[in-house]
Amino acid sequence: MSQGLASTYTYVASSLDGRASFLDLKVMADSDEMTRHAQRLLADHRSCDKVEVWADSVCVAVVAR
Repeated sequence: MSQGLASTYTYVASSLDGRASFLDLKVMADSDEMTRHAQRLLADHRSCDKVEVWADSVCVAVVAR
């Protein structure tokens, strides 16, 4: 992703059984910031096992415990 261009991401947190625990929408400046936010969400929501990060209709990252 280019520096200086912000993108909107949808964060979908889920447990091992596949249930979505929550959704979060954020505008992020770069992919490092996007990943750090997913890691913070996992730390804050102990019932979640992974966070999928979506840009439009494409899953761009999965951050797991």
